[in-house]
Amino acid sequence: MGPGAPCPECGRPTEAVREENYFFKLSAFQDKLLDLYNGQPDFIRPETRRNEVISFVRSGLRDLSVSRSTLSWGVPVPDDPKHVIYVWLDALANYITALGYGSDDTTKYDKYWPADVQMIGKEIVRFHCVYWPALLIAAGLPVPHRIMAHGWLLFEENKMSKSRGNIVRTETILDVLGSDALRYFLLREIVFGQDGSFSFDALVQRYNADLANGLGNLASRTLTMIARYFKGEVPYPSRAGSHTEENAIADAARQTIAEFHARFEQRQFSRALEVAWSLVAAVDKYIVENQPWALGEKQDDESRSQLATILYTSAEALRIVTALAHPIVPDATAKIWAQLGLGDIRKFPMSSLNWGQLHLGTKLGEIQPVFPRADKSTIERMQQLEEQGRDGSAVVAAEEQDQTAAPAPPAITAAPKPAATVPEGKISIDDFAKVELRVGQVKVAEKVKGADKLLRLEVDLGTEVRQVVAGIAEAYAPETLLGRKVVLVVNLAPRKLRGLESNGMIVAASPEGGKPVLASFLEDVPIGTRLK
Repeated sequence: MGPGAPCPECGRPTEAVREENYFFKLSAFQDKLLDLYNGQPDFIRPETRRNEVISFVRSGLRDLSVSRSTLSWGVPVPDDPKHVIYVWLDALANYITALGYGSDDTTKYDKYWPADVQMIGKEIVRFHCVYWPALLIAAGLPVPHRIMAHGWLLFEENKMSKSRGNIVRTETILDVLGSDALRYFLLREIVFGQDGSFSFDALVQRYNADLANGLGNLASRTLTMIARYFKGEVPYPSRAGSHTEENAIADAARQTIAEFHARFEQRQFSRALEVAWSLVAAVDKYIVENQPWALGEKQDDESRSQLATILYTSAEALRIVTALAHPIVPDATAKIWAQLGLGDIRKFPMSSLNWGQLHLGTKLGEIQPVFPRADKSTIERMQQLEEQGRDGSAVVAAEEQDQTAAPAPPAITAAPKPAATVPEGKISIDDFAKVELRVGQVKVAEKVKGADKLLRLEVDLGTEVRQVVAGIAEAYAPETLLGRKVVLVVNLAPRKLRGLESNGMIVAASPEGGKPVLASFLEDVPIGTRLK
């Protein structure tokens, strides 16, 4: 990159600077760093960042400039005050000096260092995984146990940053959907360590599919039926005969608890939440197939016994998911926990979570919806709030720019482009771009009870598995679809068919008077690939 070339991150022009500096002999630590990486394979995560760092260090390390002589602000170099410490070296030292290292009171340093995990952005991996451990090793101090690098949030394919001015204000989302929705979206939608795209459409789609129609709907209908049919008290599970279905839900819950904790330990947050919500889907299916609302209208003992078993099983599964989801959606789960009659969720020892801890006869609290469904007006409201707040955000961004940066050129406002005329009966390229088509692979296929034309499919999209109800049963036997790659419209609003929620639509050709034919590929296309 030559002088005048734009910075790849912020876009400002670069300039060449020549000055006198002090250096840290980084070149002497190449072998020590490689020994660290090889001896602690989990020191840098994810694996892509580890490989990147190892490749950089193996290519040869040059000594590192650690001072600046053309700046007046900063920490002066001891015995040479015309130099100041390079800001990134000063910033790294704060991890331990903030704990009291180098002071008379090292109590906090002794207790908290070395850190179990340091979370950083991927663009500062070199500072934290090369320079920082080298400095600590040179000082004879322990290095962190692990360093985790997360990706970028992308908006219109560019990194969100205040210097670019393309940020989305957190306040906008908090005012409309609340913090739970934002936290859940970021951890579920984006695979930790990778870049992820943000849009208001994607946020609302995920909110409706998983929170409103998923956890929120499960809580609402389960607790409402307990209130209606058992006077608001958790019933006794006493179904006569086989308990195969209930045992399956209990086994699934135990497996979910174990896998959720394992995924969290591995910082696979998106996968952990997918595992938890698979239990929500299993219970939804269990409820639909057993139709407790129909049993509730009957007065015989057998129906009452079956109803009690179904609602206890559903409530206990709801309790399990609520506990697991609490670190991610704390406000809503605290409300569901209280509605279950279990008091303050913060006092529950999560490490002891297991099936069967919901006490019989527990009196439910006041039942209220926790995730009201969002509609088109929700997106419009967030867009309006963002526009209103954008000017203020731009001012803050300008004030917080690097003090060493050259002044940004005045903004040039382009005249809006006239809207293209779309012929009648046609759609614009913008309209087509709104439809998100991705390649998926069918993992589960089965007929829908009481529907000759419908199949329930579970489609793997690479980052998640979607339940889809498709009207292709007359053309395809369920067993012929297993492993088949299909095209799925993934940003279609969820809808209910025969009591089953369908999250997407399979693309198929439907000849006049003939059976549907699935869209497919001659070449091998990876699952999750977007069609353009």
